[in-house]
Amino acid sequence: MGVVRPPGAPHRDGGRSVPHLAGAELQQTLDRVSRGTTPEVVNWLLAQHPHVARATPPEEQRRRPQRIIEDAAGPRLDRPRRPLPHRTVALLATVPSKGADRSALAHTILLSMARAGHTLDDARAAVATAPGLIRLREDAARGRDDTERQWSRALARAATFTVSFSQAPREPIDDELDDIEYALASATAHWGRRGGASDERILHALTALARAARTRVLDIDCRRLGQTCALDASTVSRRLRVLAREGWVTLTTPSAGTRAARWTLNQPPDVGVETTSHATQGEPAPAPGPGLTLLPHHTHDLWSPSRCGGLGGATARVHWYYRSGVESLDGLAEKTGYGTDFIQRALTRLHSAGLLIENATGEELLRVFEMAAQTLGVAGFNARRASRHLVDRELFTWWNEEQEWRTTRGKKRGTRRNTSTGALALPISAPARVRYGRFPTRSNGGADYSRARAIVAQINSTGRSAA
Repeated sequence: MGVVRPPGAPHRDGGRSVPHLAGAELQQTLDRVSRGTTPEVVNWLLAQHPHVARATPPEEQRRRPQRIIEDAAGPRLDRPRRPLPHRTVALLATVPSKGADRSALAHTILLSMARAGHTLDDARAAVATAPGLIRLREDAARGRDDTERQWSRALARAATFTVSFSQAPREPIDDELDDIEYALASATAHWGRRGGASDERILHALTALARAARTRVLDIDCRRLGQTCALDASTVSRRLRVLAREGWVTLTTPSAGTRAARWTLNQPPDVGVETTSHATQGEPAPAPGPGLTLLPHHTHDLWSPSRCGGLGGATARVHWYYRSGVESLDGLAEKTGYGTDFIQRALTRLHSAGLLIENATGEELLRVFEMAAQTLGVAGFNARRASRHLVDRELFTWWNEEQEWRTTRGKKRGTRRNTSTGALALPISAPARVRYGRFPTRSNGGADYSRARAIVAQINSTGRSAA
């Protein structure tokens, strides 16, 4: 096989590539090879071949603390100084509410300052004036200045956080998305309602997509979003309407034909969530070792719906908070919003599956998840869902092309279905009507979707087997 080389590209043996086509024929060929693979195909391939990238050997993969240096302004992390996050500035400027844990609030603020490359002198200046650090200021007034000890504690903790030296400068969108994530972390018990586990997962997925796209306005269809958060497209469609009624998201532009709907991810003030309280949520501590983040944890096959043999999304939430260090029934009930009876049953199931383990890295935990999923018979559940979504998309495209063909004037000619095992069945270049032929119909002339679905599934599975 050869490769496509751009016109004029030099060859290692001399000479340059020359196009064999010209004019309109060349342009049509370029258009065909430039057509991008759809997100559904990429998602299906990733779900079909799950893996955990290992860029470094295990001995080098362990988290290395950042170097702490000391200069004239006092100890600090060896990193460039940057402005404090919007949330930390708000915490500094706000007097702690009645009943708030002022010690936890002070640690949250100092931890954020340490991560931003600030110094001990900066911390002392903040303690002297900032309303949010009133606890340390009162201690100093009583003759027990604890600022240096608390700064050393926060500095040592900040040194364990993973740092990306290639991280782009912060933009307003980063603060907006941080506020949304903070609001989600501050309202964990809210998601203990019926369907709340799906709602929480959808919002985390939207936040991750918005962070990658650098905008809170997203064009996304329910199938693609469902594959991102491991939910059925019908569940995503239904729960998005619930989240829209609560103000978390807004449907900016409805879907039309093959164009996905446009959704806006709203900021916490729009949904009535206070972002300057509950300071212990301000800077969540890192998981021990290179652990999993919430979305990869919650979207594993293991947490498939219980009716399908999995442990369910609610049990995933119990496991997440248990692994974070909340082990008592009352503590888990407060975090998850579930009753203690359900939590007890969930812990029993987790214990039976061998999932209540400690000090496991993200990769080790994924291996444990995979073994448990195979035992429960749900391994590959998300890959099968992605395959169903791909078939649904193909059916929709096929039917649209069929309608266009039927409404076109002139003599109608049928299309022979290509069932060759060597044909590429994935939707990359050929129109659906060329791959599948005429859309099957019933005796009354209506569309036969059951037969059409079987045809799409058979041809695509044949193509994958041949590949």
